[in-house]
Amino acid sequence: MPPSLEPEQLRELQSEIEALLRLLRHPILVEDEVELLDLTSANWRLTIEFGKLMFSAWNSGRSISRRVEEVAYRDRDRFGIFVRKPGGRGTTTLEFRELRASPTVARTASRAGFREQLLLMLQREYRGWKFERVSNRSDREHSFSAWYTRGLARQGRSAWAFLGLREEEGTAATDAALAFGLIWLDWLRGQSDHVAITQLKLFLPPAAISVIAHRAAYLNHRALHVEIFAWRPGQQSPAPIDLKDYGNVETRLAPRRQAELLTEYHQGLLRELLGDLSEDVDIVPDPAGSFLSLRIAGLEVARVEGQLAPRIYFGLEGSLRRLDESLHDEFRDLLLRVRKVRRAGSPDPRHEFYRLQTERWLESLLLEDITRLDPALSPEHVYPQVPAFSGTDRGVIDILTATRPGRLAVVALKVHEEINLPLQGLDYWLRVKWLQDRKQFQEFGYFQGRELSPEAPLLYLVSPAFRFHSTTEKILRYFDRKIEVILVGINDSWRKEIKVLFRHEIPGPVVSYSRNSS
Repeated sequence: MPPSLEPEQLRELQSEIEALLRLLRHPILVEDEVELLDLTSANWRLTIEFGKLMFSAWNSGRSISRRVEEVAYRDRDRFGIFVRKPGGRGTTTLEFRELRASPTVARTASRAGFREQLLLMLQREYRGWKFERVSNRSDREHSFSAWYTRGLARQGRSAWAFLGLREEEGTAATDAALAFGLIWLDWLRGQSDHVAITQLKLFLPPAAISVIAHRAAYLNHRALHVEIFAWRPGQQSPAPIDLKDYGNVETRLAPRRQAELLTEYHQGLLRELLGDLSEDVDIVPDPAGSFLSLRIAGLEVARVEGQLAPRIYFGLEGSLRRLDESLHDEFRDLLLRVRKVRRAGSPDPRHEFYRLQTERWLESLLLEDITRLDPALSPEHVYPQVPAFSGTDRGVIDILTATRPGRLAVVALKVHEEINLPLQGLDYWLRVKWLQDRKQFQEFGYFQGRELSPEAPLLYLVSPAFRFHSTTEKILRYFDRKIEVILVGINDSWRKEIKVLFRHEIPGPVVSYSRNSS
Protein backbone atom coordinates (compact mmCIF):
# COMPACT_ATOMS: atom_id res chain seq x y z
CA MET A 1 0.00 0.00 0.00
CA PRO A 2 1.48 3.40 -0.95
CA PRO A 3 2.31 5.89 1.82
CA SER A 4 -0.37 8.41 2.81
CA LEU A 5 -0.18 11.63 0.83
CA GLU A 6 0.29 15.04 2.35
CA PRO A 7 -2.47 17.64 1.78
CA GLU A 8 -0.45 19.40 -0.94
CA GLN A 9 0.19 16.09 -2.70
CA LEU A 10 -3.53 15.26 -2.57
CA ARG A 11 -4.37 18.61 -4.15
CA GLU A 12 -1.78 18.05 -6.86
CA LEU A 13 -3.18 14.58 -7.59
CA GLN A 14 -6.71 15.97 -7.65
CA SER A 15 -5.70 18.70 -10.10
CA GLU A 16 -3.78 16.26 -12.28
CA ILE A 17 -6.78 13.93 -12.65
CA GLU A 18 -9.14 16.84 -13.35
CA ALA A 19 -6.75 18.08 -16.06
CA LEU A 20 -6.54 14.61 -17.64
CA LEU A 21 -10.32 14.36 -17.65
CA ARG A 22 -10.64 17.67 -19.44
CA LEU A 23 -8.56 16.24 -22.28
CA LEU A 24 -11.25 13.62 -22.99
CA ARG A 25 -14.16 14.92 -25.04
CA HIS A 26 -16.51 12.05 -24.22
CA PRO A 27 -15.14 10.14 -21.21
CA ILE A 28 -16.54 6.80 -20.12
CA LEU A 29 -15.64 5.01 -16.90
CA VAL A 30 -14.37 1.41 -16.99
CA GLU A 31 -13.37 -0.93 -14.16
CA ASP A 32 -12.29 -4.57 -14.45
CA GLU A 33 -13.11 -4.33 -18.19
CA VAL A 34 -16.73 -3.44 -17.34
CA GLU A 35 -18.12 -0.13 -18.59
CA LEU A 36 -19.69 1.56 -15.57
CA LEU A 37 -20.81 5.05 -16.55
CA ASP A 38 -20.79 7.60 -19.34
CA LEU A 39 -19.45 10.66 -17.56
CA THR A 40 -20.99 13.09 -20.05
CA SER A 41 -24.46 12.10 -18.82
CA ALA A 42 -23.60 11.13 -15.24
CA ASN A 43 -22.73 13.28 -12.24
CA TRP A 44 -19.28 13.00 -10.73
CA ARG A 45 -16.99 14.70 -8.26
CA LEU A 46 -13.41 14.43 -7.06
CA THR A 47 -13.01 15.66 -3.51
CA ILE A 48 -10.59 15.53 -0.58
CA GLU A 49 -12.35 14.13 2.47
CA PHE A 50 -10.68 13.42 5.82
CA GLY A 51 -7.22 13.26 4.28
CA LYS A 52 -8.29 11.02 1.37
CA LEU A 53 -8.95 11.76 -2.30
CA MET A 54 -12.37 10.34 -3.22
CA PHE A 55 -13.90 9.89 -6.67
CA SER A 56 -17.67 9.48 -6.86
CA ALA A 57 -19.93 9.11 -9.92
CA TRP A 58 -23.62 8.43 -10.22
CA ASN A 59 -26.70 8.48 -12.41
CA SER A 60 -30.27 7.31 -11.92
CA GLY A 61 -29.33 3.64 -12.13
CA ARG A 62 -25.86 3.32 -10.57
CA SER A 63 -23.42 4.99 -8.23
CA ILE A 64 -19.81 4.27 -7.32
CA SER A 65 -17.31 5.66 -4.83
CA ARG A 66 -13.58 4.94 -4.83
CA ARG A 67 -10.60 6.13 -2.83
CA VAL A 68 -7.93 7.36 -5.26
CA GLU A 69 -4.30 6.44 -4.64
CA GLU A 70 -2.37 7.55 -7.75
CA VAL A 71 -2.38 7.84 -11.53
CA ALA A 72 -1.57 4.44 -13.01
CA TYR A 73 -0.92 5.36 -16.67
CA ARG A 74 -1.66 7.93 -19.35
CA ASP A 75 -2.23 7.28 -23.03
CA ARG A 76 -3.53 9.19 -26.01
CA ASP A 77 -7.23 8.46 -25.49
CA ARG A 78 -7.39 7.11 -21.94
CA PHE A 79 -5.80 7.15 -18.53
CA GLY A 80 -6.10 4.97 -15.44
CA ILE A 81 -5.97 5.58 -11.70
CA PHE A 82 -5.33 3.11 -8.91
CA VAL A 83 -8.31 3.06 -6.55
CA ARG A 84 -9.57 1.19 -3.53
CA LYS A 85 -13.21 0.15 -3.10
CA PRO A 86 -15.01 0.99 0.15
CA GLY A 87 -13.88 -1.57 2.72
CA GLY A 88 -11.64 -3.23 0.12
CA ARG A 89 -8.11 -4.37 0.94
CA GLY A 90 -6.86 -4.62 -2.61
CA THR A 91 -6.61 -2.03 -5.35
CA THR A 92 -8.11 -1.98 -8.82
CA THR A 93 -7.64 0.24 -11.85
CA LEU A 94 -10.34 2.70 -12.79
CA GLU A 95 -9.99 3.75 -16.41
CA PHE A 96 -11.28 6.93 -18.03
CA ARG A 97 -11.54 6.33 -21.74
CA GLU A 98 -12.59 8.27 -24.81
CA LEU A 99 -15.87 6.87 -26.17
CA ARG A 100 -14.37 6.51 -29.63
CA ALA A 101 -11.70 4.12 -28.27
CA SER A 102 -12.14 0.39 -28.90
CA PRO A 103 -15.14 -1.04 -27.05
CA THR A 104 -14.31 -2.84 -23.81
CA VAL A 105 -15.63 -6.23 -24.82
CA ALA A 106 -13.83 -6.15 -28.15
CA ARG A 107 -10.55 -5.10 -26.56
CA THR A 108 -10.80 -7.81 -23.91
CA ALA A 109 -11.53 -10.42 -26.58
CA SER A 110 -8.65 -9.11 -28.67
CA ARG A 111 -6.24 -9.47 -25.77
CA ALA A 112 -7.46 -12.98 -25.08
CA GLY A 113 -7.18 -13.83 -28.76
CA PHE A 114 -3.65 -12.43 -28.90
CA ARG A 115 -2.68 -14.47 -25.85
CA GLU A 116 -3.98 -17.66 -27.45
CA GLN A 117 -2.26 -17.01 -30.78
CA LEU A 118 1.02 -16.14 -29.09
CA LEU A 119 0.90 -19.35 -27.09
CA LEU A 120 0.13 -21.43 -30.18
CA MET A 121 3.06 -19.88 -32.01
CA LEU A 122 5.41 -20.54 -29.07
CA GLN A 123 4.29 -24.17 -28.80
CA ARG A 124 4.91 -24.60 -32.53
CA GLU A 125 8.30 -22.87 -32.56
CA TYR A 126 9.69 -24.22 -29.28
CA ARG A 127 8.70 -27.87 -29.18
CA GLY A 128 9.58 -29.67 -25.99
CA TRP A 129 9.22 -26.56 -23.84
CA LYS A 130 6.47 -26.23 -21.25
CA PHE A 131 4.72 -22.87 -21.03
CA GLU A 132 3.64 -21.71 -17.58
CA ARG A 133 2.19 -18.62 -15.86
CA VAL A 134 0.81 -17.35 -19.18
CA SER A 135 -1.36 -14.33 -18.44
CA ASN A 136 -2.24 -10.79 -19.35
CA ARG A 137 -4.08 -9.97 -16.14
CA SER A 138 -3.18 -6.70 -14.46
CA ASP A 139 -1.46 -7.07 -11.08
CA ARG A 140 -0.63 -3.76 -9.49
CA GLU A 141 1.14 -5.26 -6.49
CA HIS A 142 3.84 -6.69 -8.75
CA SER A 143 3.60 -4.04 -11.51
CA PHE A 144 2.27 -6.42 -14.18
CA SER A 145 0.23 -4.77 -16.92
CA ALA A 146 -2.72 -6.04 -18.95
CA TRP A 147 -1.09 -4.51 -22.02
CA TYR A 148 1.19 -7.53 -22.38
CA THR A 149 0.95 -11.31 -22.48
CA ARG A 150 3.67 -12.67 -20.24
CA GLY A 151 4.80 -16.16 -19.31
CA LEU A 152 7.60 -18.62 -18.58
CA ALA A 153 8.99 -21.33 -20.86
CA ARG A 154 10.57 -24.25 -19.05
CA GLN A 155 12.51 -27.36 -20.01
CA GLY A 156 14.04 -29.26 -17.12
CA ARG A 157 16.06 -26.77 -15.07
CA SER A 158 16.40 -24.27 -17.91
CA ALA A 159 13.86 -21.55 -18.52
CA TRP A 160 13.26 -18.21 -20.17
CA ALA A 161 10.75 -15.44 -19.65
CA PHE A 162 8.70 -14.01 -22.48
CA LEU A 163 6.48 -11.03 -23.11
CA GLY A 164 4.31 -10.24 -26.13
CA LEU A 165 2.70 -6.99 -27.21
CA ARG A 166 -0.31 -6.32 -29.45
CA GLU A 167 0.29 -3.42 -31.80
CA GLU A 168 -3.18 -2.04 -30.97
CA GLU A 169 -2.20 -1.30 -27.36
CA GLY A 170 -0.82 2.13 -28.23
CA THR A 171 2.33 4.19 -27.86
CA ALA A 172 2.55 4.09 -24.05
CA ALA A 173 2.53 0.28 -24.09
CA THR A 174 5.16 0.20 -26.83
CA ASP A 175 7.43 2.61 -25.00
CA ALA A 176 7.26 0.66 -21.73
CA ALA A 177 7.56 -2.88 -23.15
CA LEU A 178 11.19 -3.44 -22.15
CA ALA A 179 10.60 -2.06 -18.65
CA PHE A 180 7.70 -4.46 -18.06
CA GLY A 181 9.69 -7.30 -19.55
CA LEU A 182 12.54 -6.71 -17.09
CA ILE A 183 10.10 -6.43 -14.19
CA TRP A 184 8.54 -9.77 -15.17
CA LEU A 185 11.93 -11.46 -15.54
CA ASP A 186 13.12 -10.11 -12.20
CA TRP A 187 9.99 -11.35 -10.43
CA LEU A 188 10.30 -14.82 -11.98
CA ARG A 189 13.91 -15.09 -10.87
CA GLY A 190 12.82 -14.31 -7.35
CA GLN A 191 10.24 -17.11 -7.50
CA SER A 192 12.36 -19.81 -9.17
CA ASP A 193 15.07 -21.09 -6.82
CA HIS A 194 15.83 -24.24 -8.78
CA VAL A 195 15.53 -22.96 -12.33
CA ALA A 196 18.08 -20.84 -14.24
CA ILE A 197 16.06 -18.19 -16.08
CA THR A 198 18.71 -16.96 -18.47
CA GLN A 199 16.76 -15.16 -21.17
CA LEU A 200 14.02 -12.68 -21.85
CA LYS A 201 12.30 -13.04 -25.22
CA LEU A 202 10.18 -10.14 -26.48
CA PHE A 203 7.64 -10.66 -29.29
CA LEU A 204 6.80 -7.23 -30.64
CA PRO A 205 4.99 -5.64 -33.58
CA PRO A 206 7.39 -4.25 -36.22
CA ALA A 207 6.73 -0.61 -35.25
CA ALA A 208 8.00 -1.28 -31.72
CA ILE A 209 11.30 -2.87 -32.70
CA SER A 210 13.58 0.12 -33.15
CA VAL A 211 13.08 1.89 -29.82
CA ILE A 212 13.15 -1.35 -27.80
CA ALA A 213 16.15 -2.82 -29.63
CA HIS A 214 18.24 0.32 -29.15
CA ARG A 215 17.58 0.14 -25.42
CA ALA A 216 18.14 -3.61 -25.18
CA ALA A 217 21.56 -3.24 -26.80
CA TYR A 218 22.70 -1.39 -23.67
CA LEU A 219 21.59 -3.92 -21.10
CA ASN A 220 24.13 -5.96 -19.16
CA HIS A 221 24.46 -9.13 -21.20
CA ARG A 222 26.18 -10.90 -18.32
CA ALA A 223 23.03 -10.40 -16.23
CA LEU A 224 20.58 -11.52 -18.90
CA HIS A 225 20.30 -12.39 -22.56
CA VAL A 226 17.58 -10.53 -24.44
CA GLU A 227 16.15 -11.74 -27.72
CA ILE A 228 13.70 -9.64 -29.71
CA PHE A 229 11.40 -10.96 -32.42
CA ALA A 230 9.13 -9.12 -34.84
CA TRP A 231 5.80 -10.88 -34.75
CA ARG A 232 2.10 -10.21 -35.09
CA PRO A 233 -0.88 -12.59 -35.07
CA GLY A 234 -1.28 -14.42 -38.37
CA GLN A 235 2.45 -14.51 -38.95
CA GLN A 236 3.73 -18.09 -39.17
CA SER A 237 7.09 -17.61 -37.44
CA PRO A 238 8.66 -14.73 -35.51
CA ALA A 239 11.52 -12.88 -37.21
CA PRO A 240 14.62 -12.58 -34.99
CA ILE A 241 16.21 -9.15 -34.62
CA ASP A 242 20.00 -8.82 -34.54
CA LEU A 243 20.81 -6.46 -31.68
CA LYS A 244 24.26 -5.86 -33.17
CA ASP A 245 22.49 -3.60 -35.64
CA TYR A 246 21.22 -1.41 -32.80
CA GLY A 247 22.64 0.73 -29.99
CA ASN A 248 24.13 3.51 -32.13
CA VAL A 249 21.29 6.03 -32.35
CA GLU A 250 22.40 8.33 -35.16
CA THR A 251 21.53 11.78 -33.86
CA ARG A 252 21.55 15.38 -35.08
CA LEU A 253 21.86 18.57 -33.04
CA ALA A 254 20.44 22.00 -33.76
CA PRO A 255 23.22 24.64 -33.84
CA ARG A 256 23.26 26.49 -30.52
CA ARG A 257 24.42 29.78 -32.04
CA GLN A 258 21.10 30.27 -33.87
CA ALA A 259 19.26 30.41 -30.55
CA GLU A 260 21.80 32.78 -29.02
CA LEU A 261 21.59 35.16 -31.99
CA LEU A 262 17.80 35.32 -31.77
CA THR A 263 18.01 36.22 -28.07
CA GLU A 264 20.58 38.95 -28.72
CA TYR A 265 18.60 40.36 -31.63
CA HIS A 266 15.41 40.82 -29.58
CA GLN A 267 16.90 42.20 -26.36
CA GLY A 268 15.47 45.68 -26.94
CA LEU A 269 12.06 44.34 -27.88
CA LEU A 270 11.93 42.19 -24.74
CA ARG A 271 12.88 45.08 -22.44
CA GLU A 272 10.10 47.19 -23.91
CA LEU A 273 7.61 44.34 -23.81
CA LEU A 274 8.20 43.21 -20.22
CA GLY A 275 9.17 46.46 -18.50
CA ASP A 276 9.32 46.10 -14.72
CA LEU A 277 8.34 42.41 -14.98
CA SER A 278 11.58 41.45 -16.71
CA GLU A 279 13.03 39.97 -13.52
CA ASP A 280 10.08 37.58 -13.22
CA VAL A 281 10.17 36.25 -16.77
CA ASP A 282 12.78 33.82 -18.10
CA ILE A 283 13.71 34.08 -21.77
CA VAL A 284 14.34 30.57 -23.08
CA PRO A 285 15.33 30.31 -26.76
CA ASP A 286 14.09 27.37 -28.73
CA PRO A 287 17.30 25.37 -29.30
CA ALA A 288 16.64 25.37 -33.04
CA GLY A 289 16.55 29.19 -32.97
CA SER A 290 13.03 29.48 -34.37
CA PHE A 291 11.39 31.34 -31.45
CA LEU A 292 11.87 32.66 -27.91
CA SER A 293 9.79 31.19 -25.10
CA LEU A 294 8.81 33.59 -22.29
CA ARG A 295 8.26 31.66 -19.07
CA ILE A 296 7.35 32.24 -15.45
CA ALA A 297 8.63 29.41 -13.26
CA GLY A 298 8.77 27.16 -16.31
CA LEU A 299 5.27 27.96 -17.59
CA GLU A 300 5.27 29.46 -21.07
CA VAL A 301 3.15 32.61 -21.14
CA ALA A 302 4.26 34.04 -24.49
CA ARG A 303 6.58 33.47 -27.42
CA VAL A 304 8.36 35.64 -29.95
CA GLU A 305 8.64 34.20 -33.45
CA GLY A 306 10.71 35.48 -36.33
CA GLN A 307 13.57 37.94 -36.48
CA LEU A 308 13.14 40.80 -38.93
CA ALA A 309 9.36 41.03 -38.46
CA PRO A 310 8.78 39.42 -35.04
CA ARG A 311 5.37 38.10 -34.13
CA ILE A 312 4.40 37.90 -30.44
CA TYR A 313 1.82 35.43 -29.16
CA PHE A 314 0.62 35.19 -25.57
CA GLY A 315 -1.54 32.86 -23.48
CA LEU A 316 -1.27 29.23 -22.50
CA GLU A 317 -0.63 26.42 -24.96
CA GLY A 318 -3.73 25.77 -27.01
CA SER A 319 -5.14 29.28 -26.53
CA LEU A 320 -2.46 31.58 -27.93
CA ARG A 321 -3.38 34.99 -29.33
CA ARG A 322 -1.27 37.37 -31.35
CA LEU A 323 -0.31 40.45 -29.37
CA ASP A 324 -1.13 43.87 -30.77
CA GLU A 325 -1.40 47.34 -29.26
CA SER A 326 -4.96 46.81 -28.07
CA LEU A 327 -4.00 43.74 -26.02
CA HIS A 328 -0.97 45.04 -24.08
CA ASP A 329 -2.95 45.56 -20.87
CA GLU A 330 -4.38 42.05 -21.14
CA PHE A 331 -0.88 40.65 -21.71
CA ARG A 332 0.47 42.41 -18.63
CA ASP A 333 -2.51 41.22 -16.59
CA LEU A 334 -1.75 37.62 -17.61
CA LEU A 335 1.84 37.97 -16.41
CA LEU A 336 0.73 39.42 -13.08
CA ARG A 337 -1.85 36.68 -12.52
CA VAL A 338 0.61 33.90 -13.35
CA ARG A 339 3.27 35.44 -11.10
CA LYS A 340 0.79 35.61 -8.23
CA VAL A 341 -0.32 31.97 -8.51
CA ARG A 342 2.79 30.16 -9.74
CA ARG A 343 4.94 30.28 -6.63
CA ALA A 344 5.59 28.34 -3.46
CA GLY A 345 2.81 28.97 -0.96
CA SER A 346 0.42 29.75 -3.82
CA PRO A 347 -2.99 31.13 -2.85
CA ASP A 348 -4.59 28.76 -5.37
CA PRO A 349 -2.62 25.52 -5.96
CA ARG A 350 -5.55 24.07 -7.91
CA HIS A 351 -5.31 26.77 -10.57
CA GLU A 352 -3.95 25.70 -13.93
CA PHE A 353 -1.25 28.36 -13.67
CA TYR A 354 0.11 26.39 -10.72
CA ARG A 355 -0.47 22.86 -11.99
CA LEU A 356 0.70 22.95 -15.60
CA GLN A 357 4.22 22.00 -16.73
CA THR A 358 5.49 21.05 -13.27
CA GLU A 359 8.62 19.41 -14.68
CA ARG A 360 9.48 22.65 -16.49
CA TRP A 361 9.04 24.42 -13.16
CA LEU A 362 11.54 22.11 -11.50
CA GLU A 363 13.82 22.48 -14.50
CA SER A 364 13.74 26.29 -14.19
CA LEU A 365 14.87 26.08 -10.56
CA LEU A 366 17.73 23.74 -11.43
CA LEU A 367 18.84 26.03 -14.25
CA GLU A 368 19.32 28.78 -11.68
CA ASP A 369 21.82 26.59 -9.85
CA ILE A 370 22.48 23.05 -11.07
CA THR A 371 24.75 22.46 -8.07
CA ARG A 372 21.61 22.15 -5.96
CA LEU A 373 21.36 18.74 -7.55
CA ASP A 374 24.98 17.76 -7.07
CA PRO A 375 27.94 19.97 -6.12
CA ALA A 376 30.02 17.94 -8.60
CA LEU A 377 28.14 19.54 -11.51
CA SER A 378 29.48 22.69 -13.12
CA PRO A 379 27.17 25.74 -13.28
CA GLU A 380 29.04 27.17 -16.28
CA HIS A 381 27.38 25.16 -19.07
CA VAL A 382 23.78 24.08 -18.47
CA TYR A 383 21.44 23.53 -21.41
CA PRO A 384 17.68 22.87 -21.05
CA GLN A 385 15.43 21.06 -23.53
CA VAL A 386 18.21 20.05 -25.90
CA PRO A 387 16.71 18.62 -29.12
CA ALA A 388 18.44 15.56 -30.49
CA PHE A 389 17.00 14.32 -33.78
CA SER A 390 17.21 10.69 -34.85
CA GLY A 391 15.63 10.15 -38.24
CA THR A 392 12.16 11.66 -37.98
CA ASP A 393 12.10 11.21 -34.19
CA ARG A 394 12.76 14.31 -32.11
CA GLY A 395 14.08 13.53 -28.65
CA VAL A 396 14.35 16.34 -26.13
CA ILE A 397 16.89 15.99 -23.33
CA ASP A 398 15.63 17.66 -20.14
CA ILE A 399 19.00 19.09 -19.08
CA LEU A 400 22.46 18.59 -20.52
CA THR A 401 25.44 19.69 -18.43
CA ALA A 402 28.87 18.51 -17.31
CA THR A 403 30.78 17.89 -14.10
CA ARG A 404 33.49 20.28 -12.99
CA PRO A 405 36.22 18.04 -14.50
CA GLY A 406 34.30 18.06 -17.81
CA ARG A 407 32.40 14.78 -17.86
CA LEU A 408 29.07 15.04 -19.67
CA ALA A 409 25.94 14.61 -17.54
CA VAL A 410 22.40 13.90 -18.73
CA VAL A 411 19.58 14.89 -16.37
CA ALA A 412 16.10 13.34 -16.67
CA LEU A 413 13.36 14.88 -14.52
CA LYS A 414 10.04 13.42 -13.35
CA VAL A 415 7.71 15.02 -10.84
CA HIS A 416 5.19 12.17 -10.90
CA GLU A 417 5.79 8.45 -10.57
CA GLU A 418 6.85 6.89 -13.88
CA ILE A 419 7.62 3.20 -14.27
CA ASN A 420 9.51 3.81 -17.50
CA LEU A 421 11.81 6.58 -16.22
CA PRO A 422 15.00 4.44 -16.37
CA LEU A 423 14.43 3.56 -20.04
CA GLN A 424 13.50 7.12 -20.97
CA GLY A 425 16.71 8.27 -19.30
CA LEU A 426 18.58 5.62 -21.29
CA ASP A 427 17.17 7.12 -24.52
CA TYR A 428 18.69 10.49 -23.61
CA TRP A 429 21.99 8.83 -22.67
CA LEU A 430 22.18 6.93 -26.00
CA ARG A 431 21.79 10.13 -28.00
CA VAL A 432 24.34 12.07 -25.95
CA LYS A 433 26.84 9.20 -26.16
CA TRP A 434 26.51 9.07 -29.95
CA LEU A 435 27.13 12.81 -30.24
CA GLN A 436 30.01 12.67 -27.77
CA ASP A 437 31.76 9.89 -29.67
CA ARG A 438 31.69 12.08 -32.78
CA LYS A 439 32.74 15.26 -30.93
CA GLN A 440 29.70 17.14 -32.18
CA PHE A 441 28.74 19.17 -29.12
CA GLN A 442 31.37 21.88 -29.50
CA GLU A 443 30.96 21.83 -33.26
CA PHE A 444 27.33 22.87 -32.76
CA GLY A 445 28.06 25.52 -30.14
CA TYR A 446 27.74 23.64 -26.86
CA PHE A 447 30.39 23.74 -24.10
CA GLN A 448 32.41 26.42 -25.84
CA GLY A 449 35.87 26.87 -24.32
CA ARG A 450 35.46 23.76 -22.24
CA GLU A 451 37.47 20.56 -22.63
CA LEU A 452 35.15 17.58 -22.33
CA SER A 453 36.21 14.28 -20.83
CA PRO A 454 36.07 11.19 -23.08
CA GLU A 455 34.41 9.25 -20.24
CA ALA A 456 30.88 8.00 -20.92
CA PRO A 457 28.19 10.47 -19.78
CA LEU A 458 26.65 10.26 -16.33
CA LEU A 459 22.88 9.75 -16.15
CA TYR A 460 21.01 11.56 -13.37
CA LEU A 461 17.42 10.50 -12.66
CA VAL A 462 15.72 13.15 -10.53
CA SER A 463 12.35 12.97 -8.82
CA PRO A 464 10.71 13.74 -5.49
CA ALA A 465 12.05 11.00 -3.21
CA PHE A 466 8.73 9.20 -2.72
CA ARG A 467 7.76 9.44 -6.39
CA PHE A 468 10.33 6.98 -7.73
CA HIS A 469 8.52 3.84 -8.80
CA SER A 470 9.25 0.79 -6.65
CA THR A 471 10.74 -1.00 -9.67
CA THR A 472 13.21 1.75 -10.65
CA GLU A 473 16.31 0.23 -9.08
CA LYS A 474 15.38 -3.28 -10.22
CA ILE A 475 15.34 -2.10 -13.82
CA LEU A 476 18.54 -0.09 -13.46
CA ARG A 477 20.48 -3.09 -12.21
CA TYR A 478 20.08 -4.66 -15.64
CA PHE A 479 21.77 -1.70 -17.38
CA ASP A 480 25.20 -2.08 -18.96
CA ARG A 481 27.84 -1.38 -16.33
CA LYS A 482 29.36 1.39 -18.46
CA ILE A 483 26.26 3.48 -17.77
CA GLU A 484 26.69 5.19 -14.41
CA VAL A 485 23.30 6.18 -13.02
CA ILE A 486 22.81 8.52 -10.09
CA LEU A 487 19.39 8.61 -8.44
CA VAL A 488 18.59 11.94 -6.81
CA GLY A 489 15.58 12.12 -4.52
CA ILE A 490 14.43 15.63 -3.65
CA ASN A 491 11.86 16.99 -1.23
CA ASP A 492 8.17 17.24 -2.16
CA SER A 493 8.23 20.93 -1.29
CA TRP A 494 10.88 21.64 -3.97
CA ARG A 495 8.96 24.70 -5.19
CA LYS A 496 9.91 26.46 -1.97
CA GLU A 497 13.49 25.21 -1.84
CA ILE A 498 15.19 22.23 -3.45
CA LYS A 499 16.68 19.88 -0.89
CA VAL A 500 18.38 16.62 -1.83
CA LEU A 501 17.14 13.83 0.45
CA PHE A 502 19.35 11.20 -1.08
CA ARG A 503 21.87 10.91 -3.87
CA HIS A 504 23.37 7.56 -4.68
CA GLU A 505 24.75 5.53 -7.52
CA ILE A 506 22.95 2.36 -8.36
CA PRO A 507 24.69 -0.73 -6.89
CA GLY A 508 26.37 -3.28 -9.15
CA PRO A 509 24.30 -5.39 -11.54
CA VAL A 510 22.20 -8.37 -10.58
CA VAL A 511 23.87 -11.76 -10.46
CA SER A 512 24.84 -13.01 -13.88
CA TYR A 513 24.03 -16.40 -15.33
CA SER A 514 26.61 -18.27 -17.41
CA ARG A 515 24.30 -20.99 -18.65
CA ASN A 516 22.66 -20.61 -22.05
CA SER A 517 19.39 -22.09 -23.16
CA SER A 518 18.38 -22.68 -26.72
